[in-house]
Amino acid sequence: MLKNLIQFTKKNKLFIIIFLAFLLSRFYVLKFPPPHYSDVSHDYERYANMWWYGLPPYLKHYYEYPPATIPLLLFPLWLDLSGVGSYYTNYRVQIFVFEIFLFLIILKILKKIKTRPLSKYLAAIFYILIGMVAKDFWYEGLDLVFIGFYVIALAAWFLEKKYKLGSRILSWFFFWLSTAIKFMSGPLALPFLASQKEKLKKNLIAAFIGFLLVWGLPLAIFRSSLSVSLVFHLNRGAKYASFPSFIIEAVNQFTNSESRLDQPPDFQFVGPVSDLILKIFTPIFFLGVLGVVIFAFLKILKSSKKGKNLGRLLKYSLIYIFTIFLTGKVFSSPFHIWTVPLITIFPFKNVKNQLLVLAFVSYLVIVDTTPWIRLPDTALIGPLSLGTIFNASRFAVIGFLLAWFAKDRASENIRSRG
Repeated sequence: MLKNLIQFTKKNKLFIIIFLAFLLSRFYVLKFPPPHYSDVSHDYERYANMWWYGLPPYLKHYYEYPPATIPLLLFPLWLDLSGVGSYYTNYRVQIFVFEIFLFLIILKILKKIKTRPLSKYLAAIFYILIGMVAKDFWYEGLDLVFIGFYVIALAAWFLEKKYKLGSRILSWFFFWLSTAIKFMSGPLALPFLASQKEKLKKNLIAAFIGFLLVWGLPLAIFRSSLSVSLVFHLNRGAKYASFPSFIIEAVNQFTNSESRLDQPPDFQFVGPVSDLILKIFTPIFFLGVLGVVIFAFLKILKSSKKGKNLGRLLKYSLIYIFTIFLTGKVFSSPFHIWTVPLITIFPFKNVKNQLLVLAFVSYLVIVDTTPWIRLPDTALIGPLSLGTIFNASRFAVIGFLLAWFAKDRASENIRSRG
């Protein structure tokens, strides 16, 4: 047995080093939580206690998240009440355990795709380091689980050696689980389904069964009351970090017509400019999202190339996410986590392209999740402040990444037959 262990270690030396580096980086994230504020202790623990003591979500109070988040928020409280740890620590460790599984899936995909070894090592290093950079948000919310389930759904589809209905149901199960954490992955069902066009009818059956496995019980319990979470988001104003809010703030420096509400979580502006911008961006958001997924669906469906093209699906997934970033009235710093696993497994055509994208994504993460770069609101051009001009760089980079992925950037070597 010792001999086999030594042989395994020799054959998988780099894998073991990368995995140990990942574990050390995440121990760092666990050791140094955000110093000032956390949604976990401020909101999630409050929700969990409400449910534990008899106030159900949706039916009795306004709960903004989909139903798969309920066990995710309740389990840390159950451990706490059982004498194991504290709610805050339990929640973060729970996400850490999930990420271990996710990282192993990411490594499996990196091993499968036919890109250069250097590109694979850069991807793994990027993923490890970016979690340390964004440590104040990495285990503090639902975003890593949300995008993690989406990546696992892609992996379950891409890594299967031969089509089996059971494995395809499993991939759709994880996909719908992602939508039950955050609704935003829902429209991606269209390009995901189109990527399985070789057995489209059977995959429609798999998608329906997967949907019932995830959403059947919540729909039976809460029925139409589940819609209150959608109503909550539809009625929200423009959150302070969103692109519409940035435009409102920039215009307000000239008009002085808006005022900011001291009301979490959005701290939105109110006034005539705010009303106008929201009227403009609301249809832009819905049309943009709908346009991207329909275009992706048709392009993938009409493609004459056979086999599983993960790169193409990742490309449209990233275009979809960056479209949300630029058109949505709600944007938060943790949203950048959505792009990290997808870009980690993206099959870049060459290392130069990969380094360019990794640099821009790292810049966004640094600007939005760390206090490393902060500029004062000193007037620079008329009343327009230096801070506002600097904040514009965030959206300029997002726009660049959207345009970059809109071109055919994925290596064709990612395709495999299944």
